[in-house]
Amino acid sequence: MKQNVNTSKNLYSDLNELKIRVQELVYKEKYVILWNHIKQHHPNITEQEILNGLKYGLYKPDKNIEGRYISWSKFTSPVRLIRIVFEIHETSDNEFVLVITAFEEE
Repeated sequence: MKQNVNTSKNLYSDLNELKIRVQELVYKEKYVILWNHIKQHHPNITEQEILNGLKYGLYKPDKNIEGRYISWSKFTSPVRLIRIVFEIHETSDNEFVLVITAFEEE
């Protein structure tokens, strides 16, 4: 049976609350990374860089798409600035972080 997946109805105006929720989901391994897009355009981005950015990065809401957020992180070796674009999605019985894309900032 196919489940409907929707962007979470919880829009986070408090970015600290969002970060706590994202950290909880990441630690529970409740995330999906859209690797097809990322690896096609940014093949040097790693899962660990994405997860570090989600857990420890600086958050802000996307300017154009409601319910979409951006995180920046420099938790890489060598140090480089990684931007992660993500949303919180939910099904009838689950919630997860959907990573839309991730790339190195110039």
